[in-house]
Amino acid sequence: LMRWRLAPRVDVARMAAQRVLLVGAGTLGAYAARALLAWGVRHVTFVDSGRVALSNPARQPLYDFADSVGGGRAKADAAADAMRRIFPGVDARGAMLAVPMPAHAVGAGEERGVRAAVAELDALVAAHDAVFLLTDSRESRWLPAMLGALHAKVVVCVALGFDSFVAMRHGVRAADGSASDGPASDESASAPPTPTRLGCYFCNDVVAPADSLADRSLDQQCTVTRPGLAPIAAGTAVEMLAAIVQHPLRGRAPPPPPAAGEAASSAAPFGDPPHQIRGYLAGFRQHAIVGHAYDRCTACSDVVLDAYRQHGFDFLLRAFNNTVVDEGAPHTPLACQALPAPDYSYLETLTGLAALHRQTDEIMADIEWSEEDDDGFEQL
Repeated sequence: LMRWRLAPRVDVARMAAQRVLLVGAGTLGAYAARALLAWGVRHVTFVDSGRVALSNPARQPLYDFADSVGGGRAKADAAADAMRRIFPGVDARGAMLAVPMPAHAVGAGEERGVRAAVAELDALVAAHDAVFLLTDSRESRWLPAMLGALHAKVVVCVALGFDSFVAMRHGVRAADGSASDGPASDESASAPPTPTRLGCYFCNDVVAPADSLADRSLDQQCTVTRPGLAPIAAGTAVEMLAAIVQHPLRGRAPPPPPAAGEAASSAAPFGDPPHQIRGYLAGFRQHAIVGHAYDRCTACSDVVLDAYRQHGFDFLLRAFNNTVVDEGAPHTPLACQALPAPDYSYLETLTGLAALHRQTDEIMADIEWSEEDDDGFEQL
């Protein structure tokens, strides 16, 4: 009906064919899943390690009270079952999986399970077309963000504040794995590349993700937001995916030019998809922002992806445990030694962020600051 009455150029079948992985089956995941279902998406996989709590059904529309009794059902399975009840034709699956996180130490007895979790998540990312990052903490987004960059997938990240949100797509590398952008589909192979790859959720950071959950009670670990914010943010993210899918360049589509109007782009039915949308319920405002990839990013930079390609789980284990290595053998497992209280994390050292901090400290130390006395004269 949409195509027939209002948008004849929309390829509904292309959107319906998307295989979407939702990392996080909480409030954002539930609303995103319903919006995907409304778009006709027929393959959705949920990843979550939690169980449905008594407070969840009021805020998360895929669950009801029965899901929360007796300790609660696994969210991933309950969400998939709910999707099938809503529309039996959907291929909805659940994976009860705890996403390993940097700076969350892995004990010797836990390595086997964590290794299996990494392998399962890697396989899931590789098997899907789009990945949504919908978890509560910053560090839980790191591994799926890195894997999405590695496999050149469309990654859409959503994060909430109390009355603000960000929905952003990550830049997608060229098919050969290089950092430069280029066409993302065979039909657009002759299209010119976009000048610079867009950044990921971690590209604006000059510190690596750390353990944000330590010494926090369960209620402090929960994201507290205005009730109407999650459906707005999740719906915005799904519409961003729709714009990406309908664009000839797919995930490597350029963002709209500054101050672009509704008719600024005719390349796709929904125009050029934005890079980031930041929304604020205070004042009911939204802003479209563009940020480019950072060569020292802890998630999508060349050095991080190359380290994972070459060393796999050994590299990840150092990120999880925050270990350092001898300078002459930066990735030899036998050279690792634990840092009880490091000045910089393993990822900061690997990517060059630690060197950047040291350079900044040296520059600041060399500056002679001056002050003005009451008469307006400088005193050195």
